[in-house]
Amino acid sequence: MHIVFFVNHFFPSIGGVQWSVRRTAEALVRRGHEVTVVTETPADASTNDDTAPFTVRRFHVPRRRPFTRLCYWRWMWTQRAFFNAADVLHFHDSIPYFAWFLPLRLVVRRPRYAVTFHGYERWPIQTPQRWVRAITARSCHVRFAVGEYIRQLYRHPVDAVYIGAPVRWPERLDERAGGVFAYAGRLSADTEILPLLRALSRAVDRADTVMTPPVIVHLAGEGPLREEIAGLGSDRLRIEFHGARMDTTGFYRDARCIIATGFLGIFEAFASGIPVIVPAFNPLRRAYVASIPDAERLLTMVRTEEESVAVFAAHLADRDRATRSARADAAHAFVSHLSWDDIADLYLQWYGPAESGTARAVTQWQVMNQRIDRTHAHR
Repeated sequence: MHIVFFVNHFFPSIGGVQWSVRRTAEALVRRGHEVTVVTETPADASTNDDTAPFTVRRFHVPRRRPFTRLCYWRWMWTQRAFFNAADVLHFHDSIPYFAWFLPLRLVVRRPRYAVTFHGYERWPIQTPQRWVRAITARSCHVRFAVGEYIRQLYRHPVDAVYIGAPVRWPERLDERAGGVFAYAGRLSADTEILPLLRALSRAVDRADTVMTPPVIVHLAGEGPLREEIAGLGSDRLRIEFHGARMDTTGFYRDARCIIATGFLGIFEAFASGIPVIVPAFNPLRRAYVASIPDAERLLTMVRTEEESVAVFAAHLADRDRATRSARADAAHAFVSHLSWDDIADLYLQWYGPAESGTARAVTQWQVMNQRIDRTHAHR
């Protein structure tokens, strides 16, 4: 089967969607399928496409407003024979479908159409965003969502749900003593990293004793909040920026706690064995975290800045270590079952037309249980 993934940004740009597309493409190739990734990333970008087991087709559309969308459509039109020869056209989020491809839907009729909705654009949700998603969902044969909250939030059709797996498997660690916190991700408002670090700063200021060396926060990522976050630094709280990192192996080695905000960051933190704090200061973020089964048993979700101050104070005073360790152990056991191969299998179950009497899995967990049952049956 030839599967074409459309994704707005791809490596060398780093993000959760990029990693999800890459790991799922690799898993599909392992199953004997051909995968092509179509992305707007400029063709002359510094990449390692030659090392990937799949093909990457890059294009670049010049910004000529208000004609930019026409430029997208023109490039897509030149590729229509290639698209028609594919078995599946899979769009990652609505923008590649709606902004790039939409008119070709009338011409390119042979492939199956699939879309994965990876997240949300902004909060609160705007009416135009709902319409774009609804049109995309109803134009595709198969609709996936990364997190059950998307179905609740947008109310467009969703056939199957998954949340991902670790993009890397770091070394299993134990919670360290001291005051080192680590975060890898975007430094932007939607992650809620700024109010969380504000709470940490308040907890440090309130501490009865001055820690030596001072409390340290390692940040791997870039974003518009960098300058404001840097302003939280003090003699008691040292904030160190490490830039966006493709590989975070070893980044968490000295941490007593990992701050994580997205699914893939949370799962990689789980795999490290270090306790995890996740900010969820609004109802959307709380629904996002609740998409992880039994989340409260695996991580510490903080709902307000005041609650965050108390949680950080407990870390700094080394209180509740047993509770944190139990959560870290449960999280490591949970994430050990997550696999990109299961997500590839979920895709493959839905790519083909439904066969009479054949039940298809509708969540990543059902595919995971199918795999575990097969393993036990072969023993």
